[in-house]
Amino acid sequence: MPRLIYGHDAQIAAWVAARIPHVGEAGFGLCRAIGVASDSRMLAGVVFHDWQPGYGTMQLSFAAESPMWARPQIVRAILAYPFSIGVFKLWTATPHDHAAALKVNERLGFKREGVLAHHFGSGRHAVVRRMLRPTYERLYGEPNGQVLGANAA
Repeated sequence: MPRLIYGHDAQIAAWVAARIPHVGEAGFGLCRAIGVASDSRMLAGVVFHDWQPGYGTMQLSFAAESPMWARPQIVRAILAYPFSIGVFKLWTATPHDHAAALKVNERLGFKREGVLAHHFGSGRHAVVRRMLRPTYERLYGEPNGQVLGANAA
């Protein structure tokens, strides 16, 4: 059973950044991160960055080595974090040609909001997807501030 890893923001963010070509060594700056592991192997990492408390917005970036991380209880717990601290709009910016990531975002409940032309360089556009707090609550229930669960490490 996959378990969540908290309290290792810098290490998890670096792991995710190394797997996203347009982030790479630049990293995410100030962020929080949650890892998903099975045994001693990282399956996925989720980074929450660009928190704008005055507007209630935050960006999410993730990378995965295996689809085994995306179990409903794991997704619910990960996405509870931003909504439990006051985020109203959680958003992603994904390269338009990364079909697998776009499909995962859609399956998690993120809705397409728009396209940023040439956002990742000439000819590489960003598809912006968002999840609003009411959408999270409809799909996953109340965040209730309960991020840590029985499967947390």
